[in-house]
Amino acid sequence: MSEQQQFATSDTEFETQDEIEEKKRIKAIFAGMESKQLDFLDEAGKSMIERIATFLTVLFAVTAFGGNFSPTYLKTNPWEKYLIIAILFCYILAMGMAIFAIQPRSHPRYRYQIQKMAEELQRMITRKKRLVQWAGILFALGTVALAGLIVAIILPL
Repeated sequence: MSEQQQFATSDTEFETQDEIEEKKRIKAIFAGMESKQLDFLDEAGKSMIERIATFLTVLFAVTAFGGNFSPTYLKTNPWEKYLIIAILFCYILAMGMAIFAIQPRSHPRYRYQIQKMAEELQRMITRKKRLVQWAGILFALGTVALAGLIVAIILPL
């Protein structure tokens, strides 16, 4: 018997049935997560779009707080105008990224080449993951800026 085979059998000899089942359970969890990763990223993108739409509503409510469109607190403080523009930029860019992440598109089909299929799947996951991550970062920045805007309106300096 080779040395590698001896290690493999000696490892399994010391494992209890509970440890073996725990390893199987963990492998099954990770296999399930991997098989559902595209669906998860699509749902994350949809959720991001919903949250952005909600916070855009809050932003529009804050900017139209007064009776006439350009409230006095926006006329007197130019920083709040720039903050609103930055918030809109973050939210619109984040929404665009989230929409692009869930946008249906055609992919090459390699019916008989498993390695090429695996590479294409990895490219799809990487692209969706990157877009959703950046959408989340921009959403967070926009939300922090929105909170800053609300504080600046409530507590004028």
